[in-house]
Amino acid sequence: MIGILGTGLIGTSIGLRARANGERVLGHDAVAAHARQARERGGIDDAVSRETLYERCDVVVISTPPGATCEELRRIAAAGHACSLIADVASVKEPVLRAAAGVRAFVATHPFAGRERSGPGGADAALFEGCWWAYVPTGDRALEARVHAFATSMGAKPFACEAALHDRIVAVTSHLPQLLAWELAERMGEIDAGFEQYCGPAGREVLRLARSSRELWDEIVQANANNVRHEARELARRLLRSVDEAKMP
Repeated sequence: MIGILGTGLIGTSIGLRARANGERVLGHDAVAAHARQARERGGIDDAVSRETLYERCDVVVISTPPGATCEELRRIAAAGHACSLIADVASVKEPVLRAAAGVRAFVATHPFAGRERSGPGGADAALFEGCWWAYVPTGDRALEARVHAFATSMGAKPFACEAALHDRIVAVTSHLPQLLAWELAERMGEIDAGFEQYCGPAGREVLRLARSSRELWDEIVQANANNVRHEARELARRLLRSVDEAKMP
């Protein structure tokens, strides 16, 4: 049985795929309405308490923002559990690993999938199809085999990646692009209120990203702030250099 702690976009999408695979799925969310909606969408079979989730499920996926994920890991490190696999899906890994010290059968993971819509209403059983799914090596081959099989069952392509490298790379591939999308969309609006008619594919993609939840992304960026700051400065330097070189005869 699979347990989902946090029935938002990612958690409910995992539940939809797992149920399509024939698994029974239990869910818990701090916002009861989210768990109800996830059940209505078919993402979970039943909404249960947090304690029931760990008591009854062999696999538990913590699908909450980074801060809540770290808090949950510290909680279960003290309480213990009988699960054969606990995985998270937060997009920053070093803080999660620090919080997970002492949690048995834990693997830090990150599926490279998502969309600008948040909550269970945006969930899709095919969300992870063909997507890469990173996991941090544990040194336990049996445990890594379990997380590998789980990610594969979601339709994803699992791969191993050290936490520090993961966080450095996603600062460039994910976190910085999200910040740029907000700033670019705001700047477009400052120049002309009817800016959308000037947007080609690249501009439309910027606007799509700019519709993402600021509350969630602010927390993600803050959790990876050192890497994002470094890469933002490097990108600004490169942009200015490119502009200067473009003016040269």
